[in-house]
Amino acid sequence: MTYARLHGMTTLVAFASLLGCPSSRRISQDSQEKSSVPDIPSSTGSTPMPTSPNILTLEATSGPPTHLAVMLHGVGADAASFHDIARRMSTTLPNVTFLTPDGFHRFDQAPTGRQWFSTVGLDDANRAVRVREAGLEVSRWIDAQLDARKLGHERLVVVGFSQGSILGGYLALHRSPSPAAVVMFSGRIADDQTVIPGSVTTPVFLAHGTSDPVIPVSVVEPSVRALEAWGAKVEKHVYPGLAHSIAPDELREAEEFLARVTLPK
Repeated sequence: MTYARLHGMTTLVAFASLLGCPSSRRISQDSQEKSSVPDIPSSTGSTPMPTSPNILTLEATSGPPTHLAVMLHGVGADAASFHDIARRMSTTLPNVTFLTPDGFHRFDQAPTGRQWFSTVGLDDANRAVRVREAGLEVSRWIDAQLDARKLGHERLVVVGFSQGSILGGYLALHRSPSPAAVVMFSGRIADDQTVIPGSVTTPVFLAHGTSDPVIPVSVVEPSVRALEAWGAKVEKHVYPGLAHSIAPDELREAEEFLARVTLPK
């Protein structure tokens, strides 16, 4: 059993099969688990490098990693609440190093938890701006992590849930080079930038439950259209009766998707 902590509350998700601005649109088992990372280059210029208070790591077990997977949790959660997904995925993706960081900001609606951007006063008018600001922060941090591991920036995999999934969608559209793959669990596309058709090559696994009370399933089709308008290759998966959580079949299908994209041929 693993869990995703949302909005300061703990939602249990049972796994039957588990173990236990337009001009600059494109932004640039024995697994050893640890909370440290290689030295990251200091930020240059006036903007400090975003930092995470806790980063959980699973190193690739089949030799030097071919890809880096960054796991982005939901609002009000933390790295520990999402790292079980990385542990599960690492068993079938031995060529991938997994990083699960805490959100860069304290959750502003409870005494514990982290967030990537605030949801206080969030609406359709300001959602895309907040997502873009958070996406730029996360993208800079990812660049430093890839550089520290001497991995090309195209060797990125992003796996996100809820707010983390929304950021994953942003990175699919606006990182350059495009990520190798993005998995969006229970998220949506929130973007207000002018579409550049064919500029994105990212394969995206977009998964959602029909009974999600937090982010309704009605966002799925607009999100698919937005991704495909840019050129992303979308695999859509909708799960009947699933709430705001990750189901065993959903996780298995996401693993199979990532294996097709990242495992050496």
